[in-house]
Amino acid sequence: MNKENLKVNISEFIDTPNVEILEKLQQKVLNFNNFFNLTAINDEEKFRELMIYDSLLPLKYLSLDNKKILDFGTGAGFPGLPLAICSKGDFTLIDSTNKKIEFIKEFVKENKINNVTAISARGEEYAFDHREEYDVVIARAVSLLPILIEICVPMLKVGGVLLAMKSNKANEEIEISQNALKQLDASVEEVKIDELPESKENRTLIIIKKNKITKNRYPRKYSEIKHKHL
Repeated sequence: MNKENLKVNISEFIDTPNVEILEKLQQKVLNFNNFFNLTAINDEEKFRELMIYDSLLPLKYLSLDNKKILDFGTGAGFPGLPLAICSKGDFTLIDSTNKKIEFIKEFVKENKINNVTAISARGEEYAFDHREEYDVVIARAVSLLPILIEICVPMLKVGGVLLAMKSNKANEEIEISQNALKQLDASVEEVKIDELPESKENRTLIIIKKNKITKNRYPRKYSEIKHKHL
């Protein structure tokens, strides 16, 4: 997927994609990869598809403008940075690896991206202090779905949504998440499936809505969650 193809594909669901700044993001990640191993992908064509285009897929289905959004386990800034570049939401990006957060802070400062805050924190610890705060929590390729539900749903406002971005086995994960959904007073609203334009790999977006204020006992300590999910 060359630069022009990226622009064409993104324009399917974004009116005026900022391809130039997305290209800067790609180059900075790939350059830093030589020193810090920010991502396993080093090929430019694959990066455009698997990191940038993939990150922007939620914008096909909902607007993030004027929303308060948390990117849970952002890594080197994906999907949070591409989404922030292409929308007008207020983004918080968290990851437990400090070097990745410092990379994000540097890129945001260099490019005057004013709608991103990057924080080095463990997600399960962050959740305890940020209950009922976000309109949207996004998790891309992070943890098993019932674990995500228990940690992320408490941070949502009532009516807010968890966007779980998965590559495969989404139906199986939804099946084993029924108790977590019940305990966290949440429901699967939609499941969207896309095919990446070059690799033809499938991507699944699970949209989970929070229906009630979360019970105080959730989330449990991460050691308990990891030992046995709901």
